Amino acid sequence: MRTAARGLWLLVLLITLRVHGAELYRLDSANTRVSVNVRLFGLPWVSAHFAELSGDFVPDRRTVASRVDVTVRTDSLDCENSWWNVRLLSNEWFDAPRYPQITYHSDRIRYDEHGGAIVSGQLTLHGVTRSVDLTVTQWDCSNGAGADDTCSFDAHTRIKRSDYGLPHHFWDGDEVDINIHGVRAAAVVLQNAQPPS
Repeated sequence: MRTAARGLWLLVLLITLRVHGAELYRLDSANTRVSVNVRLFGLPWVSAHFAELSGDFVPDRRTVASRVDVTVRTDSLDCENSWWNVRLLSNEWFDAPRYPQITYHSDRIRYDEHGGAIVSGQLTLHGVTRSVDLTVTQWDCSNGAGADDTCSFDAHTRIKRSDYGLPHHFWDGDEVDINIHGVRAAAVVLQNAQPPS
């Protein structure tokens, strides 16, 4: 009887998987680009991107399962200028040897009626963790089957170097724009329910 009940439960689980499951999209350097733009006197000055990153993105409007988690390798920063690369990775800026990772972990996601959202979370940079809101201006999830189930999105925020203890002067910019652009991130179906014991 117990075996039959477990078998029936599994059958129901398979039938309702798409209804009760949340879809997680894997983020990596192949499908996601994290870039930074340093602003000087309100204008873009230096641009760079991180070549190595990992993370997860769960855009589930139905439950609190929605989340964004991103980790980038600091020393993968590249602005296509050798002089700036050395400076940005040194203790004058990101100090990559001492702080090898930059992370962002969401606390909650608030959706709007236009297909965007505000993601509130914690950004850890240069050994300092502060609350940061990401503005998601667009995401497009195909909800297809298998490899066709992908999600693309754009998000951005603006921080101050001084808030994270990064050395700065008025002539080399305090404001930094962070942009995250994801293209066709692949989905994995998550299931929150647990089989009965």
